[in-house]
Amino acid sequence: MYNIKSYLSYLKSSKILFIYYCIFVIIIAIASVSKPFFNWDMLGYVAAAKHFEIADAQTLHQFVYENLKKFVSKDVYSALTNGGVRKDWAKNANDFYSLLPFYEIRPLYNLSILLMSKIGVNIFAATYLVSIFSVILGIFMLLFALKDKINWFLLYIFPFYLYLFGIVNIAKLSTPDAMAFLCVCIFIYLFSKERIKLLLAIIPIFVAVRTDLIIFNFISIAIITFLYKNCRIRSFVSLLLTIVLYELINKSAHNYGYFTIFSFTLIKTVNNPANINSAISISDYLRVLFHGFHEALADVKLMSFVSIMLIGLFPLKTLLTKDFLENKEIMVYVAISIFYIFIHFILFPVMWCRFFVGFYTMGVVGILLLLSKIVENYKFNTI
Repeated sequence: MYNIKSYLSYLKSSKILFIYYCIFVIIIAIASVSKPFFNWDMLGYVAAAKHFEIADAQTLHQFVYENLKKFVSKDVYSALTNGGVRKDWAKNANDFYSLLPFYEIRPLYNLSILLMSKIGVNIFAATYLVSIFSVILGIFMLLFALKDKINWFLLYIFPFYLYLFGIVNIAKLSTPDAMAFLCVCIFIYLFSKERIKLLLAIIPIFVAVRTDLIIFNFISIAIITFLYKNCRIRSFVSLLLTIVLYELINKSAHNYGYFTIFSFTLIKTVNNPANINSAISISDYLRVLFHGFHEALADVKLMSFVSIMLIGLFPLKTLLTKDFLENKEIMVYVAISIFYIFIHFILFPVMWCRFFVGFYTMGVVGILLLLSKIVENYKFNTI
């Protein structure tokens, strides 16, 4: 018995828990660096990053494809430059250049890529190294935010949830999705520490990572306004800055707008998105919506998230009716994650996990806090 108690005490140690998470992030880093996903978006983000320095379409196109050929294997290069529109983009500088507005609306990610290239990192490698660093930083922010709030046993299980929801995948991708995960982690860290004023100052910057995070900003600011009445003016300023920054990013990138992105991504990919009719018929939208809903029902990550939320629904309702303000952190994380995923799906009906890793994580954090409360109350009642 003494040995078991000593072993459990050993596992509860903050140092051991920290080492455990270090091992977890090292595994993610090794897996990501050794076998990154060379998705086509890598080319778009390299072009967007380099566009800060190269304005000419032909020169930019030449830089991207010549350096791509040096960086990847022949098979990967062939996969990225052959077949359908990819072949045209590899040959036609103007059509390739027309894609930039889709990528330039993520300026913080693009600037991070450019900055890393300036310190000697290959610009293509920088696209996924930024993702790896974002994931690692986000995981440690979660650990430091939650280590004194979530039951120690649940903290050991938590990395398995992160793996289930695709944390390794976004670390391997050349997209801003890992930075979006980091944004969610920053929110959780600051909110858990009640650093509301600082949080409201930082929130507007999230749209510079991924513009669809404006949904996250709107939901978060609305909830903070409701919970912290003394921060209403700051909330309004944060909301205003979010809208202004969102508009500035879209206008400076000459973004095509929601309907063009929707059509290009979910209806038909064309050589030059400038040629797309910006209107979408109701029948087109409903067809995409029903197809997305059908795929969502078969999505393991989404169904796992829904199951976890449903399991926590009854005890959550009971706990919050007893003392809402004391347990507001649980409510906030669960509410934001559910609302964000629902609204994002209605606007863009696909359940690509890279969009939602941070929000799956946020919802699970809420449920783990809830379970920890239940365990704590049970221990108290049995004393």
